[in-house]
Amino acid sequence: MKVFLAIISCCILVFTAISFNPSKLPDHSVFITKGDSLYETLKKDGSFNNIVIYKIVDNISSIKNSIKTGEYILSKNDNPFTFLRKLIENKLVTRKITFPEGWTVYQIVDKLNKHPILIGHIKELPTEGSLMPDTYFYKFGDTKMDILNRMRDQMTRMRKEIKTLNKTNLNINQIIILASIIEKEVHKDNDRKLVSSVYHNRLKKKMRLQADPTIVYALTKNDTYTGQVNRERITHKDLFKDSLYNTYRRAGLPPTPICCPGRASILAAVNPANTDYLYFVSDMKLDKNYYSSDFKQHVKYKKMIQKRNNVQ
Repeated sequence: MKVFLAIISCCILVFTAISFNPSKLPDHSVFITKGDSLYETLKKDGSFNNIVIYKIVDNISSIKNSIKTGEYILSKNDNPFTFLRKLIENKLVTRKITFPEGWTVYQIVDKLNKHPILIGHIKELPTEGSLMPDTYFYKFGDTKMDILNRMRDQMTRMRKEIKTLNKTNLNINQIIILASIIEKEVHKDNDRKLVSSVYHNRLKKKMRLQADPTIVYALTKNDTYTGQVNRERITHKDLFKDSLYNTYRRAGLPPTPICCPGRASILAAVNPANTDYLYFVSDMKLDKNYYSSDFKQHVKYKKMIQKRNNVQ
């Protein structure tokens, strides 16, 4: 009898030792899907030598049903029991996806459709400028359309905020259009309101905006506006190509936004600096804008930049 008890005790000790051995693999994700066997999932994962505990849990519906579908991190320090505790406590992994300000809806949808974890496929492009660029958090099981709808909802909230802040003579749609141009023109935050003032002043005087980014947007139409071109700069010839988005040839704002602007550019469109500027030119090498209220000074700035940068 003593020999039998000793054997049982040894077996228990061996089982416990094996069960508490940490993972054989480095930190990695384990995806739990509703209805799947925990035992088979962990067996296939191969992190642990002993996973009998998961076979037991598979047969206890109250525990198994409490484990949420999703992504969990199995750490190299986890043993079968500590990882099971993560599952029971629903310590799901939260990830993030970022969409830069100034991306078009084409670029946003393209990134979502190429995403390896988010579920589904977006077939139709939303209206340009209808999505708010930002960082969005998601979990395994979330869909691409979930993210798109959250981006749309956030822009809807932004539009409501514009309504309370707007003291310009532009309506909400026009503010978003102008903000999209500012977004593509501006490289530094302290230039946003100044560039906004230039465009507001030109609109008031019924001057053409002559905004290069609108030309670029028109050039990218290949069944859809992608916002990308296969060359670094537009040419003088491009300025004469007729398009609803050619603000060199057509007065006023283009018919739609040319990208999805961020909050800072939208607020700049709503609240421009108080200036009499009608022109600005950018020195890309110095990352600096030069503003002027008369054309002669504007031409001087352009020549100065061209000479400095050896541009013919």
